Amino acid sequence: MKKTIKIILILIAILAVLAAAAFFAMKKGLLDFKGDELEIDETPTVITEIKKISEFTSACFYEEIILHEKKTRKVVDNSIGNKIAGLFGKKEGLITDEIVIIANGKVRAGFNLKNLADGDIRINGDTLTVNLPEAEIFDVIVNPSNFDIYIEDGTWDEQKVTEIKNKAVTKIKEDALTDGILVKATNSGVKKLSEMFKTFGFPVVNITIKGQEVKLEEAN
Repeated sequence: MKKTIKIILILIAILAVLAAAAFFAMKKGLLDFKGDELEIDETPTVITEIKKISEFTSACFYEEIILHEKKTRKVVDNSIGNKIAGLFGKKEGLITDEIVIIANGKVRAGFNLKNLADGDIRINGDTLTVNLPEAEIFDVIVNPSNFDIYIEDGTWDEQKVTEIKNKAVTKIKEDALTDGILVKATNSGVKKLSEMFKTFGFPVVNITIKGQEVKLEEAN
């Protein structure tokens, strides 16, 4: 008799723990009762999986540019210095230094998914709705090995050469924007993300950008 009572008390304790766990899960929105069925809210899992993607690159721009820089410097201001300058067809006392740098760069653009808020991802039955931020440029990649100095005439210190290389990075980014990289990233990204989200098990995927319906544009 005592053994039976002990078993009953253990079962009651187990049921109490399960009931408390179910209540906590419902309160946190992890469980949802519909009719006689118990459904698990998949939203937290889906949010985690989408955020894992982080930077979703959907467009790249490649370019080779040539930067040609000149500067004048004063040689010794005397008859010998002026004669040396004259030999090069320069004004008296001045010599022009010249450098030509060729740079090959790559620009990446797409959607940054790691900062999506919980409210940006909603699940309604078989429909997944994702509110994306605007497409952005992630980086401009020009590695040291992607720079070639074609001509270096005169004296060029390391700081000046670095300034010229930075101009190359800025120019490549500007050219990517002019070429419509953000429009291309938006168009390609929306299509690719829609297809990928469907592999998560959602037949219907709706994508908005900053709360607005997506209207695909034509790049320049």
